[in-house]
Parts: sequence; C-alpha cells; structure tokens
Amino acid sequence: MKYIFGPVFSRRLGFSLGVDLVPHKVCSMDCLYCEVGPTTEKTAERAEYVPLDGVKRELSLFLSSSPEVDYITFSGYGEPTLFSRLGELVSWLKENYPNYRLALLTNASLLNRDDVINDVKGIDAVLPSLDAASQEVFEKVNRPVQGLTVDTVIEGIERLLKETGCRVWVETLFVKGINDSPQEIDRIGEVIHRLSPHKWQINTVARPPAYGVEGLSYEDLRQIAERVGYPATEIVARSKARKRKFPFSQLKEEVYRIVVRRPCPVEEIADALGVLTEEVEEAVESLKREGKVKEVIYGGEPYVKGLSG
Repeated sequence: MKYIFGPVFSRRLGFSLGVDLVPHKVCSMDCLYCEVGPTTEKTAERAEYVPLDGVKRELSLFLSSSPEVDYITFSGYGEPTLFSRLGELVSWLKENYPNYRLALLTNASLLNRDDVINDVKGIDAVLPSLDAASQEVFEKVNRPVQGLTVDTVIEGIERLLKETGCRVWVETLFVKGINDSPQEIDRIGEVIHRLSPHKWQINTVARPPAYGVEGLSYEDLRQIAERVGYPATEIVARSKARKRKFPFSQLKEEVYRIVVRRPCPVEEIADALGVLTEEVEEAVESLKREGKVKEVIYGGEPYVKGLSG
C-alpha cells in the first residue's frame, strides 16, 4: 500500500487507519518536534499531491473486508489539508463507507480558508495543533511558511468550532525551553478558554524529533493542566491495545509501515498493533538484517526507525 497504513493503535483515536495525502515531507510548517523529520517542501499551496483515484483504490481494497477500525485518519507524512481534493475524498468515504468515522490531524494552518472549512465539514473528529499563542514563540516552535501567523491558526480553529459540526480536540505539544514558560502557558490557556474546544489535549516530545529538542515530564504536564484549569483537559499518555495475531510476514510489513513514518520504541509498536513485544522484537531483528530499519537512541531509550528507499 502506498497511501494507507495501519490500522495502528493511536493514543487518541483507538485503532486508526492512516491515509497519506501528501508526499514526505510536504508541510506548511517545519516544527522542531516533528517525528516525521525536517520539512523538505514548505508550502501553503494546495494541490493534488497524490492521485485521488489511487487513494480510493487502496481504501476500497482494504475496506472491502470490513476491518475493525475506530477511525480512518488523514495524517502521515505532512499537512493533509494541503491536498486539494480532500473534500471529494471525505464525501466519497461518507457515501460508500458510512459506518466508518473520519478523523483529521492538522496543524490548523489552512483552516481559516473557506475551501478548507468546506472540505472538513464531513469529518467526525478534527485534531488541530496549537503550540503557541504569541507570534515569537510560534515562529520558534512551528517554523511556519512565510506569511503564516499564529492569529491565522487561532482564527482557523475558531471557524472550525463555529462553522462545522466536527468534534474538535486541540492538541498543544510542549517543548522544553521553547513554549513552556509561565507567560506562554497563560497565553495559550487564555486562547483555549476562549475557543472552548471539546477537548484540550496536552502532549510533549515522546519520539525522536526533527531537531534536537527535549520534552517535559508527566509532572510538568500535570502542573500545566492545573495552571490553565480548562475542564476538558487530557494529558495524552500511552494506552494498551487488544492483543492480535499476525502471520510473521504481515507483522514485518506492518511494523515497517509504522516506523518508516515515525520512529517508535518496540513496546509502542506492540501496543499499536496489539501484539506481544516479543513478536515485534523478532520482526525488528529480521527487518534489521534486511537493511530496512535501524535503531536510534532518544532520551536514553531505543527507537526503531524505518529506512526509506
């Protein structure tokens, strides 16, 4: 499969079938913490970056067996709303596969646009990022395309809440020494209270980032939650999936499809796929021998990283 991956167990969405709508790594930002890696094409230009017919073909093939998934999620290599035919894909899925819920992971950079708001109206859950409330910190942590402001991002999330029926779960990812000052936390908190999203999910650097930044502790995140005092706050933490059984060849393929998009510890891969840690370790060793993955150390913990090509 070229455009879909998983389903994997997401900490926020349960079993999620991922859909890549842009190539690696086309995005409107170059966030310090990005687990996918540095942005190679920074743009705010919408286009059909991947063929819509190809995406439909893969989805039809996968969904033909009525697999158990909680969400079909637009995410992956870059910013999904850059895909100019997103609205057509949403309509097609709702018409042909109405039993599946749709989710969108977005940096919220284009949500202020009429065409993008119209495209996402049929999506069940939208998870926009808001990592800063001041332009100075926004530019430090998110490194946006030229001309993009934090006010534009906030305006887009506001439109999403007011003009669509989507569930909106705003995520703030805190980076040590960048957006975690008391002043910036208070500014972000003021915006969150004003916007009143269905959830405010706070997170931190948990995987090898694009650039050399560090995360906060769980206790730090708990204190931020208490300081802001937003009632619907959730500290994102690892969850456990149900246990499943894969043929070894399929397990190797699933492991590779996860780690080529984002480095993960073996335990998290096991959680994601709902299999035993020992099974993942065996698959990883086989992939290492084939030269498809390597081990990297981040925060003293080993991560499995996929090698593309």
